[in-house]
Amino acid sequence: MTTTMDAEELSACLSQYGLRARGPARPLPGGHVGVTVVVPTGQGPLAVKRFSGHFDTARAQLAAQAHQHAAQAGLAPPLRQTPNGQLTTELNGATYMLTEYIHAVQPSGRADFAAALAALHTRLESFRPGGPCADFLELSDPPTAGLERVLRQTPDKARREVVNWRLRILAECGLGAQAVASVPKRWVHGDARPDNVLTTPTPEQHLFIDFDQVSRFPQPYEVVRAYVASVSPGLAAPLLASTFRSYLSAYQAIRPISAADRALMIDLYITVQAAETRTFTTSEGEVRDMSAFAHTRHQQLIWITEYCDVLRTVAEEVRP
Repeated sequence: MTTTMDAEELSACLSQYGLRARGPARPLPGGHVGVTVVVPTGQGPLAVKRFSGHFDTARAQLAAQAHQHAAQAGLAPPLRQTPNGQLTTELNGATYMLTEYIHAVQPSGRADFAAALAALHTRLESFRPGGPCADFLELSDPPTAGLERVLRQTPDKARREVVNWRLRILAECGLGAQAVASVPKRWVHGDARPDNVLTTPTPEQHLFIDFDQVSRFPQPYEVVRAYVASVSPGLAAPLLASTFRSYLSAYQAIRPISAADRALMIDLYITVQAAETRTFTTSEGEVRDMSAFAHTRHQQLIWITEYCDVLRTVAEEVRP
């Protein structure tokens, strides 16, 4: 499947919604888990998304249902339905979704981002998708199982060194299977970060996009993951503590986090990040040619483990 959307493909997709393009389309940034273009139509500019070929129809429909649930509460751009009320449409084995195009302004501050995430998590409490679907976010049981499998299967020296490093992190900072299982699974966005939040100027709204990775997973993990995605790796301890404190305070002003979840949220984040093998990386490269992503991920894990005590202290101090 191509990484672009040509005029013929776009026209065929729009026709499923009774629409026609009124000008050339332009691609939007991103594209790791799909392709999105914005196109002018008689009903205004629309964002047309083709889901990644890695996602089957059920997975794409789950993402569309989560998006629609958030949109009904003003937390995602309005989703267009086909004339027969479907949230997605299929053409030549690919699945598509249309939303109103929202012109994004300069991203809001970290506190606004945290409050928006808390509002989304609150909204997702009432999400009841139609039909079963495997979660995108998963964790091996025990957490070391995936890494141990990679270690057995690869002769590559660099990769083995990184696997062993991650295993040491899990031994020193990670949670065991029983502790992970004790944290309730709730619906999460799966990829909550500033790039996936649009801020409208008038009235100011914070709208989430790209629900492709929506899953049932412990929410404290996404709270920390979203914070890490909002800062540059390498912050010194004082600035790390102050930014995490303000972020967590803003989140908890909307959605309180229990003392038990705050006590383990940093170790949970480290456990999930260290144990992940879906797109296993070394510090030098990545199997899908996403070397910049691999390098950033590696550096973030080094940084967070170095300052995990600072973050744990803040998490336990900042109360609802």
